Amino acid sequence: MNNKKQEKIFIKTFGCQMNEYDSLKIMQLLHPEYLPADSENDADIILVNTCSIREKPENKVYSQIGTYKKIKEEKPEVIIGVCGCVAQQEKKKIFSRHPYIDFVIGPQGIYDLPDIIKKLKKGWSNICHAPQKSDFEIPTLLGPHLEEKPLKAFITIMQGCNNFCSYCIVPFVRGREISRPFEDIVKEAKHLLSQGIIDITLIGQNVNSYCGKQDDGSINFSALLRAIYGLEGLKRLRFTTSHPKDLSDDIIDCFRDIPNLCPHLHLPIQSGSDNILKKMNRKYTREHYLSIIKKLRDARPDISLTTDIIVGFPGETEEDFELTIDMLKIVKFEQLFAFKYSKRPFTLASRFEDTLREEVKSDRLNILIAIQQEIGKMKYKELVGKKIEVLVEGKSKAGENELCARTTANQIVNFNGNPELIGNLVEVTIEKAFYHSLRGSLENSELIR
Repeated sequence: MNNKKQEKIFIKTFGCQMNEYDSLKIMQLLHPEYLPADSENDADIILVNTCSIREKPENKVYSQIGTYKKIKEEKPEVIIGVCGCVAQQEKKKIFSRHPYIDFVIGPQGIYDLPDIIKKLKKGWSNICHAPQKSDFEIPTLLGPHLEEKPLKAFITIMQGCNNFCSYCIVPFVRGREISRPFEDIVKEAKHLLSQGIIDITLIGQNVNSYCGKQDDGSINFSALLRAIYGLEGLKRLRFTTSHPKDLSDDIIDCFRDIPNLCPHLHLPIQSGSDNILKKMNRKYTREHYLSIIKKLRDARPDISLTTDIIVGFPGETEEDFELTIDMLKIVKFEQLFAFKYSKRPFTLASRFEDTLREEVKSDRLNILIAIQQEIGKMKYKELVGKKIEVLVEGKSKAGENELCARTTANQIVNFNGNPELIGNLVEVTIEKAFYHSLRGSLENSELIR
């Protein structure tokens, strides 16, 4: 009789959807030897999957790692590791700061994790594995999704970035752009759909620069979208994140032509000032961005648009900031992700003179958020009284008997309903609008699936 204890792994994930995807792949790599742990205290392996896109998330990572020191002191046999962008950025420096960490692995190194764990169990210590190969191929893993009744899934179609925006660390920690073969992406999509997934998001640092290979040549992103949307069982198709300079007319046409391509696009603008955009090395102008918005709304009038903005970039004048506010008022984004500029290592902007005081950056950020909140509320109020199809994703934090659902435009809708509806597409009537969510009702509505 085998009485061996089933070992478990706990992954604390910071940052973007790419990191969420990587965490799932790690779980699949180690399954079934390791099962998901409910908490750090229940785990045999603790892994922190990190983000270094801004200074604040990086500080959160180090704070989190610091909490594991006590666990290591009480249970020395527990293996603790750090992966992701901070791992690639800092490498062996992490051991100097936190000597109880057992291993550090970069984004490309996660697929070697089973071998690293074996070495640690043989007595190795302080393993640093952070390769960054230009010819790296993203492996295709087709393990179980590891979620009960999974509905949504991410598929990485490419990673890395060639743009070298002056403020951005991504090319230095994720490397240059690498696109997955077309056949691998389709194979993974079919595998996910066979497990009951109905909502797939294609992800990458810059998805619309995708250039994959197939047996008879290369394939671009719009061709990939057109190849995937008709797969059996796929109800909703999404993608993120896009760079404005690579959002071609072919991709915009997909919003018009593909019925299950969700009418939502996250299109970071970063600044409304051509002066700042040039210093950021964004490779588009304010006018070009606005022309893209017009084309998108012509192709899909109901499209929901969200964006990223950095305030307080080195050299940003009051006039530059006013131009950014003007862009908010012209485009009328539904949601905004706004951040104060923070210096990142290796980047060109880290060598710029940063003359703006922190209180000026904070004031500008608060002004921007306040304006966007009014715009967002107005956009959401336009939906009150309408019947909208939503995917019921789970129980809501809003209260008992409350369910949380999502529209095709990526809006959150809370409503009162039976938990048996989870996993189904239903029609709800929107009754109230808030800044980040909507309130719906099932009254006089029907089950779609």
